[in-house]
Amino acid sequence: MSCVKVVLAGTGSAINPLRGQVSVILDMGGYTVVVDVGCCAPNVAERLGYKLDEVESFIVTHAHYDHLCGLPMVAFTKTFRSREPELKVYTVASGVDFVKSILDLVTAGKGVGYRVHHVTLGSQITVGDVKIRFIEADHTVETLGVVAEYAGLKVVVSSDSRPTIAYRREAEEAHIAIHEATLPSNMREEARITGHTVVEDALKQVSGAEQAILYHLTQWSEVEAMEATARNKKVQVVPDGAIVKVC
Repeated sequence: MSCVKVVLAGTGSAINPLRGQVSVILDMGGYTVVVDVGCCAPNVAERLGYKLDEVESFIVTHAHYDHLCGLPMVAFTKTFRSREPELKVYTVASGVDFVKSILDLVTAGKGVGYRVHHVTLGSQITVGDVKIRFIEADHTVETLGVVAEYAGLKVVVSSDSRPTIAYRREAEEAHIAIHEATLPSNMREEARITGHTVVEDALKQVSGAEQAILYHLTQWSEVEAMEATARNKKVQVVPDGAIVKVC
């Protein structure tokens, strides 16, 4: 039986004293893809048996530092523990030079190889038997959502985004839909301005999925998000290090 493990190596916003910055590890049939790498993600992953310096493929959905601040630590760890395989990073056009500059600082003269690939809306990549597509996200900077498919199983990750039709359509057929819920529902205007989603709208975005996870939580949205899970059993708010499995 084919299965997918979704490892939440970070579930918080940029600053949340209770949670690390967002990072989603997709373990799909022995292939591992990391979607965003928050600052705490390498250590959370290590506790769960995932050595991120041995992972080949990373996706940085946009060039905000809280979504890639763990990547320098991954590269640093490679300098003394596992220089192979070559580090592959897929990101939006506006993130390419930013990611390269950070990795250059860490890997210079250390024998660690890396490549940063530019992806666009509608791009597709393949990691082993995993097919990954990039969909619209609506944030304050160029951002893409992620759809990963393996053996008939589908996971959708929103990244930072206002609600989009593209995500909601993908979530209708998703086995696991992960969507940000950065602000409480009484802060809808603030969410619009900052390129985020309130809890009420996040719940609508994931309503068609078999299972759903709310992430990118702040201290302000956490209480409402937790209350929502009590009313809707298919929606989860999980701690950093949680693993959700679907077969």
